Amino acid sequence: MDPECIKKFRLLDLEFRTLHSKLFEERFFQKIAASENAEIKELSKNQPAVLTIIGQTKEIMPSTIGKYVGMDRSSLSRMVDSLEEKGFVLRKNDPEDRRKVLISLTEKGERCYELLNEISEAMAVELLSLADQQDFRDFEKSLETMVRVLRKIDLATESGK
Repeated sequence: MDPECIKKFRLLDLEFRTLHSKLFEERFFQKIAASENAEIKELSKNQPAVLTIIGQTKEIMPSTIGKYVGMDRSSLSRMVDSLEEKGFVLRKNDPEDRRKVLISLTEKGERCYELLNEISEAMAVELLSLADQQDFRDFEKSLETMVRVLRKIDLATESGK
């Protein structure tokens, strides 16, 4: 690949990550910090994302959560332990395969999941209203393309191991 293309890719990737962090992640955590809800303030940095994933799937294996948040097995295990100790999640054996563990939300976890969704949806409405419909469609299409290409690369690197 052409060195100039690689340089352009790396700069675009860096700018995308920086803007995403500034517009979404930092703002999201500011809204959590400003929340009056004491339960949501118990969550550490990556825990809101994990609760959201569990809330969307209802029950999920820890290894699947790890793939979504890019955490290794031991770090994820510590996080799930912490969420369980705080009363946000439950572990149980999969009734179809007792070797597998499933994670689900408790009532406390469900309440926080709902609040996290409210914050995320309000942010989406706020931020996406600053762009027109065509910009939004272009952005959505670009994200779909990025995910498709990254999945392809991930699959190629996994099969090459």
